[in-house]
Amino acid sequence: MEENRNRKRLKRNSIWHRDDAGSNTGTSQEWARKKARGRQNDAEQEKQDAQWHCGAASEPLLPFLSDRRRDTAGKTLPPLLTEMDSWEGIAGGMPPWEDALALRDEEHEVMASLFESCQLQGDRNPLKIVRASNQYLFDETDTPYLDCVNSVAHVGHCHPAVVDAVAGTVGSLMNPCGWDFDYGDIKYPKDLQSYLPSNLNTFLFCNSGSEAVDLAVQLARLYTRGNDVLVVDNAFHGSIDSVHHLSPKVSKANNISSVDWVHVVTMPDLYRGPYQADDPLAVKKYVADARDMIDRIRLNGRKISCFIAEPMLTIPGCIIPPDVWLQDMYKMVRDAGGLCIADEVQTGLGRLGSHLWSFEAQGVTPDILIIGKAIGNGYPMACVVTSPDIAALLGSRIKEYKCTAVMNAVGCTVLDVLQRDQLMASATTVGSFLQSELSKLRRKHEYIGDVRGSGLLFGLEVVWNKQSKKPAKEIAEQIVNRMKQENIILANEGDNRNILMIMPPMCFTQENAVLLIEKLDKVLTESHNQRLARDRVTNVPTTSQQAIPGTSDGRLGIIQPQEEEEDDDLIAASREAMDLEYAQHCYHDLD
Repeated sequence: MEENRNRKRLKRNSIWHRDDAGSNTGTSQEWARKKARGRQNDAEQEKQDAQWHCGAASEPLLPFLSDRRRDTAGKTLPPLLTEMDSWEGIAGGMPPWEDALALRDEEHEVMASLFESCQLQGDRNPLKIVRASNQYLFDETDTPYLDCVNSVAHVGHCHPAVVDAVAGTVGSLMNPCGWDFDYGDIKYPKDLQSYLPSNLNTFLFCNSGSEAVDLAVQLARLYTRGNDVLVVDNAFHGSIDSVHHLSPKVSKANNISSVDWVHVVTMPDLYRGPYQADDPLAVKKYVADARDMIDRIRLNGRKISCFIAEPMLTIPGCIIPPDVWLQDMYKMVRDAGGLCIADEVQTGLGRLGSHLWSFEAQGVTPDILIIGKAIGNGYPMACVVTSPDIAALLGSRIKEYKCTAVMNAVGCTVLDVLQRDQLMASATTVGSFLQSELSKLRRKHEYIGDVRGSGLLFGLEVVWNKQSKKPAKEIAEQIVNRMKQENIILANEGDNRNILMIMPPMCFTQENAVLLIEKLDKVLTESHNQRLARDRVTNVPTTSQQAIPGTSDGRLGIIQPQEEEEDDDLIAASREAMDLEYAQHCYHDLD
């Protein structure tokens, strides 16, 4: 027993060192630097050590450092971006580095285990993320990474007001099995109602978006007495078994056989779909295909219970449905006796900037609304919102979906932060800047075929060239990896995994957007130049020479592959592992 305690103490002291007085001596930085020495030569390390000892920041972190690197006592603090990015002073919250310095012995052991096990996985060189704050993730060396994909941390990672709300009410957690428990004064449903249409006024709370989808479909079946469900191709609606069949994305990735009660509607993609923007009848054709499917379902004696879709198709790659498509879908489904379910797990609560909900941007009102963990800033809570007559069909089960005291505190706090910090207005401003700058990148770089989105939600189609539109998954993966090296986290999504997704926490600032654009421009330029160099070495013929079968003219007269080819030997070696990892650990599984 004593030997085990000594081992744990030694392990703990290798992470944090405390002197006899119980204060931290800053040895954690020395420990981090020792780990980094394995990746640097001695001369470079000596130079870095000299910089650290004189208080200077290492060059790669300069864009992330504020002018205030030290507190009043002269103690070195972890890096911040700007004054406006700090949580200091908000809702009495303690800055994260002070929390770390105040750790007790037991917490040191927990921190040590986090250092060993907590990783943000990538295809290679995985990050070991140990904490997060605002729109940043921090690894074990306290290096900040700008998080551009985590929509679950809606108002920012570890927002102090949300943390205080949880801490202040967590003592009321209980499971009064079999009893109708009174949680006291619960105001969150009323507050949330003020942000919704009047017909959506009954709230059923659960723990995740997946559970909310399951409950919403149950309600639709009870109300319509139908069984069949319409979904959009490549959609993702949850990671639990009961909703896998409603997620064509999951079915394709795992070769799950289709069931006869799920019907997949063609995704209205005007860039890559069967009917594209150059066809003036494209929208009518998508609607006609859906109408034909609904007619076939009814002719086969089956009854539609519901149509479930994201009003903005985020998971398939930020596909914005064309005007009136969703309106026509809702009308056809309701005419067939079904209900319309809007999945706003990724898009709700002001992310679009222009509207609080993406169904408002599409000019529709659903019968059932699904909201995910964003309403709790990552706390495990979700909500199904519907009308009283639909919810009443649950009978006595309805008491299982009450808003608890913790949900009440957390949900109200998130709404307060959204309003107080004017995050929706910020999403509008920053989103307008991103739209303009990303469009410039599309015009500048041949690899960017399309840019679409709004507010703090964008998707960039990565292609081999604009003429063929062939998805360039290899290039997208290369961009994600290089951006990680530039301390920015992106993700590639879509059916072909060639769509770069940008959906950061709502506290994402204009300064963050400028940095993102600069780094993305740099990485795209590097990728372009590297390909030019490889083409010259391999003597790839230009368009003035005879074309090679199976190839087509690309940018600047360079032949681009039309069949899948490896753009990089390193990418080729890791693709199989990446495919498996992607199928098992998609970022959007945190619903």
